[in-house]
Amino acid sequence: ISKSLGNVIDPVELVEKYGVDQTRFFLMSEVTFGSDGDFSDSAMIRKANANLSNELGNLCQRVITLVFKNCGKAVPAEVQAFTEEDEELLAKARALREKAGKEVANQAIHKYAEAMINMVGDANKYIDDMAPWVLKKTDPERMATVLYVLMEVLRHTAILYQPLIPSSANKILDQLSVPEDERT
Repeated sequence: ISKSLGNVIDPVELVEKYGVDQTRFFLMSEVTFGSDGDFSDSAMIRKANANLSNELGNLCQRVITLVFKNCGKAVPAEVQAFTEEDEELLAKARALREKAGKEVANQAIHKYAEAMINMVGDANKYIDDMAPWVLKKTDPERMATVLYVLMEVLRHTAILYQPLIPSSANKILDQLSVPEDERT
């Protein structure tokens, strides 16, 4: 995408073809602020499918479904003491706001998007490692703690995803029952 080379892509056409959130996400994660960028339909589709559908979407679906089916349709109220893995993931989620703020202040929006992608990747690794669907049978209290941690990580992540994918992030926050006045 370079105005000087004459290969400009109309963002309105991208929005019409792919959607607002997908276009915003691609441009902010793949094009360094103030620089030319590479665009192809296949790159746009790969990025949206990999990071938004497969990673973020599937994580939300798995966590929310597990909570709905196993925790009385609400964030687990009673949790055990956090393990080292729980604390590590929660610390990363809590530190995300500061990291995102620094990247935005430096006009490194692509690094902000990368931090979000990495957080979702860490949460996906955690859910696979902890396997709450197995814990349901062997240690229901631990399952509730794992799901609490994941819900908290999703809350932090969705709040900070709002500038990149506003509609999708707000749908996630709605599913998590995060009140409007607690979304900043």
